[in-house]
Amino acid sequence: MSDQAYFSKESLYQLAGRSFAAFLGFPDIDRLLEKSTYFYVDLTDESILFLHPESKMRSMTDVSAITHYSQICELMTHCMDEQCSNEIGGRLTAKSLIEEYRIGSRFRQFLFTCKFGGVPGKKQICCDLSEQDGRIFGLFLICDVTDVHDTDIKLLRRVEFDGLTNLYNRSAGDLLVLEYLKNYPQDSAAIVLLDIDHFKRFNDQYGHEVGDVVLRGTARQLEQYFGRDSVIIRNGGDEFLILLKHRTEAEARDEVRNFSNADHSIRYQERTYPCTYSVGFAMYPEQGREYHDLAMKADVAMYTVKMHHRNSYLQYRPDLLLQKRTQLSFQLADIVSGIPGAILVYKADEKEEILFANDQLYDLFECDSMEELLSFSGDSFKNIVHPDDLDEVEASIKKQIDSNPFGLDYVSYRIITKSGKVKMIDDIGHLVHTPKYGDIFYVFLYDREQKADILRLAGLEE
Repeated sequence: MSDQAYFSKESLYQLAGRSFAAFLGFPDIDRLLEKSTYFYVDLTDESILFLHPESKMRSMTDVSAITHYSQICELMTHCMDEQCSNEIGGRLTAKSLIEEYRIGSRFRQFLFTCKFGGVPGKKQICCDLSEQDGRIFGLFLICDVTDVHDTDIKLLRRVEFDGLTNLYNRSAGDLLVLEYLKNYPQDSAAIVLLDIDHFKRFNDQYGHEVGDVVLRGTARQLEQYFGRDSVIIRNGGDEFLILLKHRTEAEARDEVRNFSNADHSIRYQERTYPCTYSVGFAMYPEQGREYHDLAMKADVAMYTVKMHHRNSYLQYRPDLLLQKRTQLSFQLADIVSGIPGAILVYKADEKEEILFANDQLYDLFECDSMEELLSFSGDSFKNIVHPDDLDEVEASIKKQIDSNPFGLDYVSYRIITKSGKVKMIDDIGHLVHTPKYGDIFYVFLYDREQKADILRLAGLEE
């Protein structure tokens, strides 16, 4: 029999509200609301649709004159101390709340120190955001929590929750996962591990503010896609771990696939930032009963995805290459990004499909990501070379490969960048046979103009 056969969601919400009221020291919700300010706002035009002011607010201002959300914001920030005003004021504006909603954040909560009538205190603002007919609305509740031991509350949240994303931190989340696996030894569940593709580029190109927005937006999207009966953890940096409770393998795969295939672009300050993820998962208990073992297998699956185009998902299989994460990460992130030149790997077949490119290659073509480069080039080496040079270049490569035993070639040709700029580059290639992909080319590409600048600075002009 379903839960709803015993009770309604409304009764559960009432119980939760009463529990919150009791926690704050009120006998019931009505007494809490009497001592609180609550209002409903159309954030799109900032018009106030309903306002119930708490007695202190009524005594300090003519509430009938308040018709615009900015007026309430001004009242709130005016009563805050300087630190809270600086930290919270900008996040309470209608524009900021709408941007938060657009990246998936439906609930906002702020705690601030204030003074009303010269009397110091603490207030909590809760806001529930929703959308109707393309307009964004906010239901706000401001309650007095002065008498609550807020120091203990903040300490508890600091211990259990990540301050930026409001997800469980690693230590608290790990305990919850271990508790679940211990209590449900016969249940089927999934451990999902993911990180943000090319996250370093968000910080390097757009600044840490955008990087933080991407992390918060990712947290909200994880809650949206995996929030049902799960534990969502920020492992650290741009890596997240999710325990999907009570899921069969098919159910877990469907949820992971739906997340991976969705558009996760994040909009912030009138600009859209494409965001993709590499995802790996392992099943409990079929693929392991120990948390560490399952997390390691999900990690292997995730990094296998990162080695092949990213922006996808994979379930762990025994045949996946078991390498230490530090080794795999070092090879991909540190060695490849540190090599002084653009690297390209592509199949030596008719299509000449691109298999890998490093950050320097994105920069060479003025692209921001692998996805953008693949779209720009049509996922083929043929479209990297200037069309007027292609036939001559491919003929030269074939002639050199056929005439030397080392599988090496050297060619020079023009490219056209995303902005239409024409550059001359030098290309050194190596043809290698692999069991998985057949014949592939490993290629170094050097911008000839940049090379000339380096030689000039070194006093080695050609």
